[in-house]
Amino acid sequence: NFSESTAEQVLNQGFSMFPVEVICTEVLQKGMAEIGGLWYSNNASVQQEHFASGLAMRRLDALLSASPAPTLKQTVLVGCPPNEWHTFTPLLLCLLLRRRGFRVIYLGANVPAERFAETVSAVHANIVVLVAQTLITAAALHATAHSLTEMKIPVGYGGRIFNLHPGIKDHIPGHYLGHSVDSAIEKVETLL
Repeated sequence: NFSESTAEQVLNQGFSMFPVEVICTEVLQKGMAEIGGLWYSNNASVQQEHFASGLAMRRLDALLSASPAPTLKQTVLVGCPPNEWHTFTPLLLCLLLRRRGFRVIYLGANVPAERFAETVSAVHANIVVLVAQTLITAAALHATAHSLTEMKIPVGYGGRIFNLHPGIKDHIPGHYLGHSVDSAIEKVETLL
């Protein structure tokens, strides 16, 4: 209902009662999935979806900024392939990895493949994590993952499209990180 103060109060109450990881996955992530489904079925407006996304993204940004300094040596580079603009999941993944002590560099949406390779070299990243939500961006992820794996750069990937169409993952070079953020975190930890 476009009530930012009510949403913030509910989140603040949740964060005072439960761990950050629980609120981020059980409230923010599931809430974003629900409102996305409502929008897709024409039961919520694009304005409502954008409003909710904006609130959730601002909260993740604030939590990421407030995260402690890395305690582990490994560097994880996270971003979206070309034409992927949905950044909630990769930002959530960054937050959860950082809270586990990893040095995480978030590149955001719509990153050209060659920029990933440049940044890997510049920051000595141990793994690149790519997230795609649609079939079109899964194709871009495929091209990006292919170029990175040819350069012997470890790649992990995931996103909604791989849950909807599991067969696609058989064609992507790199390591599929699983069907949830929790499984992605565990897989990244084992790959490092």
